[in-house]
Amino acid sequence: MFPLPLVIDHIISWSNEEDIVHDPFMGSGTTGVAAKNLNRNFIGIELDEIYFNIAVKRISEAHAQQK
Repeated sequence: MFPLPLVIDHIISWSNEEDIVHDPFMGSGTTGVAAKNLNRNFIGIELDEIYFNIAVKRISEAHAQQK
């Protein structure tokens, strides 16, 4: 996994709240988790079904914690 603090720093530096963050190689979804935690919209692409399912679970949990 990519370090969450590093992803958060980049998202804060390069986007504003409610912007769209795109990750074309989503992996386990760290960028999606950070985007949701920082009130950004997220589009992720992942070809590997195992990683895709991990990412969906992690991002869904981050989204649920926001509510």
